[in-house]
Amino acid sequence: MIVVLGLVIAVAAVAAGVAGVAANTSDVNRLTSDFSVFDYHFAGTTGELFLIGITVGVVGGVGVGLVAAGAWRSTRKGAATRRELRQSRKEIAAVQRDLAKTKEPAKKPAPAPAGARAPAWSMSKLLRKSDKGAAAAK
Repeated sequence: MIVVLGLVIAVAAVAAGVAGVAANTSDVNRLTSDFSVFDYHFAGTTGELFLIGITVGVVGGVGVGLVAAGAWRSTRKGAATRRELRQSRKEIAAVQRDLAKTKEPAKKPAPAPAGARAPAWSMSKLLRKSDKGAAAAK
C-alpha cells in the first residue's frame, strides 16, 4: 500500500513540475537579470529556473535516499551479525554444559613400560672432565 501511495505522489509531483515549467516558459516570464552559480551564468525564463530547481531537488533526494539505504543496510548487517553471535554463544554454552555433565575424571598417565631404554644422552657425557684434573687429584 505504501508503494502505491509513493507512486501516486511521484506521478503528481512530475505532473505539477511539467505544468509549472510549461506555464512559465513564454517571453513574458523572462528573468529580469541573469544569475550565476559557480561562475556559470544562467539567463532564461522562470520555467527554466523552476526546472533547474526540480533537478537539484531530485539529485539531492537521490543522495539522501542512498545515504539512508546504506545506513539501513549496515544496520541490518550488524543486527544479523549480532544475532548469529548470540546464537553461536548459546550453542557453545549448551555444548559446555553437556561436556560438564559427561566429563570423566582425568586419568593418570600410564607408567613407562618396564623395558624402557635409557636416554641416549646424559649430562655426565656432556660435561666430561679432562684427564689432567683427575690425575692431579690422585
